[in-house]
Amino acid sequence: MMDNMSFEFVPEPSTVLLTAFGVVGFGALLKRKRAGCEIARLAMNARAFLLSLISFIFFSFSPPMSSAQTLINFDDISTSYISSGKVIEATLAPVTNGYQGLCWNNFGVVNVPLQTSLYATNGYTYGMVSPPNVAFNSGGTPAEIDLPGGSFNFLSVYLTGAWNSNLNIEVQGFNGANLLYDETVVASATNSTLFVFNYLDIDCLTFNSSGGQNAGFPLGQGEEFAMDNLSIEFVPEPSTVLLTALGALALYALLKRKRA
Repeated sequence: MMDNMSFEFVPEPSTVLLTAFGVVGFGALLKRKRAGCEIARLAMNARAFLLSLISFIFFSFSPPMSSAQTLINFDDISTSYISSGKVIEATLAPVTNGYQGLCWNNFGVVNVPLQTSLYATNGYTYGMVSPPNVAFNSGGTPAEIDLPGGSFNFLSVYLTGAWNSNLNIEVQGFNGANLLYDETVVASATNSTLFVFNYLDIDCLTFNSSGGQNAGFPLGQGEEFAMDNLSIEFVPEPSTVLLTALGALALYALLKRKRA
């Protein structure tokens, strides 16, 4: 059982080059318009270009700005549904694509208090860090988290064996087709364990569970894990900050010229 997982998004460096070309073009435009201008307007244009250049250098060589860490605890996913006009309280629900901005493959959630009251205590009960839900790999088969068109840093997650003690969980991190990280952890069935991974610059996470020994819980068996409190940190694209700054500076220069 898996709960409280964390990861961190990494910016694309290629767009910095496009921004650099924009700065050069902006400077060239100012240079062309210098011919025939008054000395005061020349100085104003030069100052605007210098501010743009300083902005480019600052944002290009300073560390990327990162947003606050996001904790995914799956507790905002409802397991209830409506049938024949009545609300049915269910114990399970899928994690759908787009949840928290990610693509989810073969992940569901368990409403732990309801499931425990109906069936008895098991690894899902012990794996719950924040109520009421934990995520799990459906059928004990491989599960995957993707970020199409981007990348992230996977930091940590709480994992617990749903039915087996000493459950082996292989966690792989990819960037495109390249396997960058591969680590296998061993999860308890009676204690939720925080595992720290620090997988950097990946766009795909896979979880594959196997082995362990039956923990003796009634009414279930298999190689599912419980996952809770997945922590992620999004990192903004530096190009967006650069282009916004340069656009603001260019507008400032234009307004100043019109006032002159």
